[in-house]
Amino acid sequence: MRDWNLRPGDPLALRLAADARMGGTDYADDQIWELVMDAPALALQTAYGGRCAHLRITPAWIIGARRIASAQGYAKRPVLRAFAPNYLRVTAALVLNLTLTAEFWVMDSHTAGCRWTFENTSGAPVTFQVELSASGAAATATGAPGKALKVHPLALEGGPVLQVDAVGNLSPVIALEGATESEGAAVRRTITAPAGGQVSVHWVHAGTDNLPDAVEALNRRLFDTDWDEAFGAIEALAGNIPDVRTGDPDWDAAIAFAYKVALSCYVGPTGNLPHPSFIFTRIPAQGYSADSTGAGHGWQWNGQVATEAYVNLPAVAPAAPELAKGVIHNWLAVQEADGWTDWKPGLGGQREGKLSIPLLAATAWLIYEYDEDRDFIAEVFPGLLAFYQRWFAADMDADGDGFPEWRDTLQSAFDDCPTFVRWQRWGQGADITKYECPDLGAYLYREAASLRAMAVLLGNVDARAALDARMIDLAEMLSDMWGDGAGCYHYRDRDTHQILPGAAVGAMKGGETLEAFAELESPNRVLIRVTGGVDLVPKEVRAFIAGADEKGDEIGEELPPSAFYWYRGLGTATSERVYKCIDSVRVVGLSRVYDVEVRTVDTRRIDQTVLLPLWARLPGRSRAQALVEQNITNPARFGRPYGMPNCAADDPAYNPANREGSGGVWMMWNTMLGEALLDYGYYEESAALFTRIMTAQLHTLKHEQAFREAYNSDILEGIGSVDYIWGVTPLHWLMRLIGVRIVSPTKVWAGGRYVLPWPATVQHRGVTAARSEAGTQITFPSGAVVRLTGETWQAVEDTEARGAMAVEDAAQIEAEARESGAV
Repeated sequence: MRDWNLRPGDPLALRLAADARMGGTDYADDQIWELVMDAPALALQTAYGGRCAHLRITPAWIIGARRIASAQGYAKRPVLRAFAPNYLRVTAALVLNLTLTAEFWVMDSHTAGCRWTFENTSGAPVTFQVELSASGAAATATGAPGKALKVHPLALEGGPVLQVDAVGNLSPVIALEGATESEGAAVRRTITAPAGGQVSVHWVHAGTDNLPDAVEALNRRLFDTDWDEAFGAIEALAGNIPDVRTGDPDWDAAIAFAYKVALSCYVGPTGNLPHPSFIFTRIPAQGYSADSTGAGHGWQWNGQVATEAYVNLPAVAPAAPELAKGVIHNWLAVQEADGWTDWKPGLGGQREGKLSIPLLAATAWLIYEYDEDRDFIAEVFPGLLAFYQRWFAADMDADGDGFPEWRDTLQSAFDDCPTFVRWQRWGQGADITKYECPDLGAYLYREAASLRAMAVLLGNVDARAALDARMIDLAEMLSDMWGDGAGCYHYRDRDTHQILPGAAVGAMKGGETLEAFAELESPNRVLIRVTGGVDLVPKEVRAFIAGADEKGDEIGEELPPSAFYWYRGLGTATSERVYKCIDSVRVVGLSRVYDVEVRTVDTRRIDQTVLLPLWARLPGRSRAQALVEQNITNPARFGRPYGMPNCAADDPAYNPANREGSGGVWMMWNTMLGEALLDYGYYEESAALFTRIMTAQLHTLKHEQAFREAYNSDILEGIGSVDYIWGVTPLHWLMRLIGVRIVSPTKVWAGGRYVLPWPATVQHRGVTAARSEAGTQITFPSGAVVRLTGETWQAVEDTEARGAMAVEDAAQIEAEARESGAV
């Protein structure tokens, strides 16, 4: 593990949990811990998965007449030296000649502990006392600290331990190795550090649902565990993580913590999914489900989603390819015979009941690029192809034109899309099932390109031909969704394929009839918005619309109660038919306390998802330039101080904090578009976007000791959940910016224009790859060194069998890859 020197005020992420790669994770009852470095110093705390507000285990040192507990009392304050998902190492000096190394370790979901190693650098022995105490608070209904937890000593054969009473169904016990006395909620022992020597002592916490099991766990971990061997295993796993060194120490720390958080989000497997799966955020207040299977977990723990996977799996693939590949295998394990693959399969058997976002093949191909495991692609290709084909079934493509529709905004992962969100008063509220969306088209095109690359790799000529045809059709339809004026793609009506502005038609009270006689410039759908009634849902509301179609023929329809979506006093419905003239609208089943607004649907509002065809590598140079200059880098739309918001800044719904409006910097779309900028040669623009996001992330790491789910686009502020899986530094995008991909100890890809402000070095799999404006130097474990210049991506192999270094000309490689759809 890399040696760090991090203190409060530096970028920090101090949560730790059981590492799924080492086993011992319990999806239904996972206890996560957090280190407090300063006040009190070196305390470890948990909330038992939400069973209490907190339980804190605190050390103190009694040296002569001094009692040292806070960092201010230390001769040298605590410094973080090393970290892994389940391990933290901190050093400090208690007094001038007595140093402390504290190694915190979460062994499994129910057990955690620490090894203290004291080094006496003086010429005489030092005798002192160590104390371990525990305190905590129950949680109120709001989760705030409530009544103090009861902690008391318990006499056991080996000495006194601490027992915490009634933390839900748990009987937690805390043991200090060699403790000889107890007082209140503390146990103590005396230690002598020999002159010029070291002495170590351990403590362990076990939180199980019965006292005998807890005591057995204490004894096993204190007396039957080889801590050196365990720490060696942690060190070996940490050695698989890329070590990235830039010219900025804050960046280096953020990158390292991003790997830590990304790997920490894995638990399982269970009987419901065959491989470990990720959860969205793993913090002390979460992890416990009263249901023994974990089926009772909330939304952040109840399944894996393709959007989070797109950010996380390529990030963890270099360090733990088995985790990344396992997530793809999990989706295919729940796949139905017709290719249906659930949107959010969970370790507790949860299912969302929606078809997954078509991102699985694109993500699997990125995983493949990190180790070029052909067998993995051969295993997953048939299922991924079946899943892709399922998207074009009749139930997903209402008009049968080969361009499917989302079933709701949740399925698209953009829940609060200003055009389609139906539960926010600031949203338009149109029914997304009646529209074709550029983001879905982009996902489907990129998915086809990834499947095509797999087919080429596997020699599947028939699949390649079918995917070619599909890509041509999608490209043509997406091209028709382009808007020259806005310099971006637009939503379009499912049936007319028109891109239209919306307009107000009129307003009335419930029960009234609006005699509109509105002549529209182009045929459009009628959108009805009803407000009032707080949480009361009118069960018999119906709407009657009369008008004429484009030919002038009279048409009309009745919208039944099922056409209305209600949420907290807001109801919306979108007409099934398209009107050139709206004569009248009547809404019945409402009293006059309800206000009714009638308008037509605006499909020209701009949000981040309409830019995604750039990520799919669809537009030509002129359209790509318009997307970049008019949108991505334009401060009036998406070129904001701390990243790209999910809604254009010139949209009336824009709110940079995502409060009472749409906005905030969400990492999946920023990652996709940052990668797209690199694909189109906008290296400086991609690096600038990455740097702005890093500034926001460093702010939360320094002030909150955590990443966040999203970030305010205009001021330094985190948004949403703490240490959210996709809110970390985007590591795959970073590796593309650096221009290095280490495939194995004997093969490296390197290239791209280097635009970062300082040289960067990546050490991984025994390889050291250094890049700067001057060029690239690759040092293999064998000692062989290769130097490269230029922007062209090249594959470099250390071919010891031939006694020579092979450097493949990437011009030919890239041409072949582009032809196959892989690039």
